[in-house]
Amino acid sequence: MQIQLDYRTIPELIAIVGSALLGIIVLAGQGRDRRGRLFGLLCISLSVWKTFDFASPELSAAMWVNSMAWATGSLSIALSFHFIVAYGYYERPEPKWLFAAAYPAAAVFIAAAAFGWLTDNIPWQVAHACFFMLVILTILSLMARAYLAERARQQVVALLGTLFLTLTVAIQLIATIVASRAIYTQAYGMIAFEILLGYDILVDGFLRQHREHLRALDVLGLRQERVELAESRFRKLMDMSYDLIFTMDPHANILAINTDASEVLGFPVEEMLGKGYLRFLSEEEQRNAADALSRGLAGEKIKYYEITLTRPDSQKVILSITATRLFEGEEQVALVIARDVTEATALEHELQARNVLLEEANRRLRELDTLKTELVGIVGHELRSPLTVIYSYSLALKDHWNKMEEDRKLECVDHVLRECNRLNHMVENVLDMSRIESERLFLNLQQGDLFGLLAEVAREMSMASGAHEMKVETCATRLPMEADWDKVKQVVINLLDNAFHFSPPLSPVFINGDVNDGKAVVRVKDMGPGIPRGNRERLFEKFTQSKITGMERGLGLGLYIVRTFVEAHGGEVWLEDEEGLGTVVAFSLPLQQQAV
Repeated sequence: MQIQLDYRTIPELIAIVGSALLGIIVLAGQGRDRRGRLFGLLCISLSVWKTFDFASPELSAAMWVNSMAWATGSLSIALSFHFIVAYGYYERPEPKWLFAAAYPAAAVFIAAAAFGWLTDNIPWQVAHACFFMLVILTILSLMARAYLAERARQQVVALLGTLFLTLTVAIQLIATIVASRAIYTQAYGMIAFEILLGYDILVDGFLRQHREHLRALDVLGLRQERVELAESRFRKLMDMSYDLIFTMDPHANILAINTDASEVLGFPVEEMLGKGYLRFLSEEEQRNAADALSRGLAGEKIKYYEITLTRPDSQKVILSITATRLFEGEEQVALVIARDVTEATALEHELQARNVLLEEANRRLRELDTLKTELVGIVGHELRSPLTVIYSYSLALKDHWNKMEEDRKLECVDHVLRECNRLNHMVENVLDMSRIESERLFLNLQQGDLFGLLAEVAREMSMASGAHEMKVETCATRLPMEADWDKVKQVVINLLDNAFHFSPPLSPVFINGDVNDGKAVVRVKDMGPGIPRGNRERLFEKFTQSKITGMERGLGLGLYIVRTFVEAHGGEVWLEDEEGLGTVVAFSLPLQQQAV
């Protein structure tokens, strides 16, 4: 095989080498891109085709070589068309109808070349040239529109190559029609198309990467703007919050804090940044807060932990804290949300105090209800006894008045008067207890003579009892002092009534008045059996009666009233007895009284 280098073979040799190198370069550099793969296949297919035609003109004259050459050229045109359509629409959806014009026509010419119709038939060659012309014009229009839109230099180069290709195809088409010559478009026009368009795809690939980089920078900038916007919104949200929101490092230094904190804590935000919040706490609070911080940084979520801070104006602020752990890089920080609960805590304490008062009131109501029940039962029982006696003696006087002797009549009247006095005493005790339980006990303090009162009560009680001798001993004739004399008299009457009740008939009852350590001391002693030790602890409580067999009578209110009245004066009441040797009930009153 001899190769002659002349004006025709040199361009063909350049076309073969250039097509092969360009196809390899494009596949290696832009093989991941669909347009690069298509263009690389185009270049290599044209190089193979021209190799057969250039290396062996005799062999290329054979039918199967011409058929393969024309078929490869038709496929190359379709691939070129596909590539340019993709190029023209790489940023928009590709029009699918354009492909329908390329591949079916290419398939027809490939089939015509395979059966030998295209190589020896001038009409088929003319039709092939027209199809080639249509493809090139489509490519030209797409590239012109892309250039007008982007004004890029590589598009000008590709556009010039396409124009040159269009011109050569047109000339060859005219020559074929007029002079019936063979088409050599593949040898010349496609060389320009491959070289110039190959340069375009390489430059476009670089620029596309650059554009993608710029687009990535734009996206990154947009993301940065969004992050900054989100941070700005979060900062506004923090500043608008009524809660304190701040972050701290493991040393309790404040790293960031919202502006509302200055209103709550009383310090400017600038003074709090970088400083520990523990300095606002007491020593005990500092230890507890440091322990809570260490537990929070260890992963424990702190909820509703209360601390008390001191503002610069010495005002106390109670904060309810919720804290959790965050990571800033490798450093641990604590996110703290604190709410001012000073007013809420004060309201809670007030509510608790009112609940205590309410519970106390409910307890008092229950006690009063119990007292009412007990009082109704006891009074109903105890009042029946004197009323029965009064009724019996009154009925006897009515029915037997004319038959009774005078002494018997006086005895009956004496019993009636005694029971009336007893009944009156019970009623007075009930009324006094009612005043005590309803907390309506007031002292009407007046000047008077305590020892004179003792002598007066002794005379009255001796006339009422009749069966007991009264002995009054005082350290002086008079003892002037200030007291509520009605209540003091009731105290003495209750003590004497108890003494009469528990003393044997005709036994004496002693009243002693003395002064000791600025206090007036009164003792009432009987000669009864004494108070059992098991009954002494509750002796001065209401409804408490002696457990001495045969002596259970009364409401059990006398000594309770004695204790209450004496304590209202600021005095004391106590027992001084030995069981079996009588009972001594003593009370003291301060000589200097304050009005209640």
